[in-house]
Amino acid sequence: MKDLIVFTLISNKKVAKKVAKILDAELGEVSFDYFADGEVLVKTLSNVVNKDVILIESTAKQAQERLFELLLLIDSIKRSGAKSLKLYIPYFGYSRQERVSWYNEPVSCEVVAKILDTAKVDIIYTLDLHHDIIESFFQTPFKNVMTTPLFSHYYKELLAKRNIDLKDVVVVSPDHGSNFRAEALARELPGSSMVILNKYRPKPNLAEHLQVKYEEVKNKYCIIIDDIIDTGGTIISAANLLMENDAKAVFVAGSHAVFSQRAVENLLSAPIEDIAVTNSIEKRLPKQIKVLDISTLIN
Repeated sequence: MKDLIVFTLISNKKVAKKVAKILDAELGEVSFDYFADGEVLVKTLSNVVNKDVILIESTAKQAQERLFELLLLIDSIKRSGAKSLKLYIPYFGYSRQERVSWYNEPVSCEVVAKILDTAKVDIIYTLDLHHDIIESFFQTPFKNVMTTPLFSHYYKELLAKRNIDLKDVVVVSPDHGSNFRAEALARELPGSSMVILNKYRPKPNLAEHLQVKYEEVKNKYCIIIDDIIDTGGTIISAANLLMENDAKAVFVAGSHAVFSQRAVENLLSAPIEDIAVTNSIEKRLPKQIKVLDISTLIN
């Protein structure tokens, strides 16, 4: 489409290239200029006059820098005469700071939402938002796109290949925050069941532990699904718990592969047979981790 152009900055170059190909659109060019004092100038090098623009950029590592660069490019595109601008933020940084957890804390996610509102794009999309309350922080039209179709397709193929009956599959939410994701995936895998792991503290000031009913996971193939995998601690604890309760195997699905510190190494050393994530955050990963492409969810 000659009147459609796709942009990205740093975080989603491969995805943007695929989206442009799928939509038969131009792939926009962007320049970065850095001043001696550290200031940055970001602008479009492509002609956007009277064009519909799709801008894709996850605010992952160094989220505050990604956000500011994003705001500058949006302003450049709008000032350059774009007809419309859809903003896709596949991984929405600061989304885990959606509430006050301690005295005097800011609700950082709401602050970010207010800043993005000032950019006045036509609509903002994100994938597998951490909490649905975040949508209420925005004045700009906002849509959360679920990645369930990607994971359901992946697991239908994987389970069929291994001759695993869906009645032997349990979709596991590692906590109550991800129960709607688990429910959505279980609906796409007819015959499977769903379990939510419970957290408890054995004593004050001790770390939370997970618990599950033995009969719910015994001899089952368990798919743990979560939105963000950061250090991997919760996922690994859940996998250990499931195997201790005689699960046959544990698979892991994660929407956003933050993978901080030694997460990859630790996950691959855990009792997990298969790990699948999306490329909402683009990074090099070992071949043991399957990467599902989000490009088809962007249009």
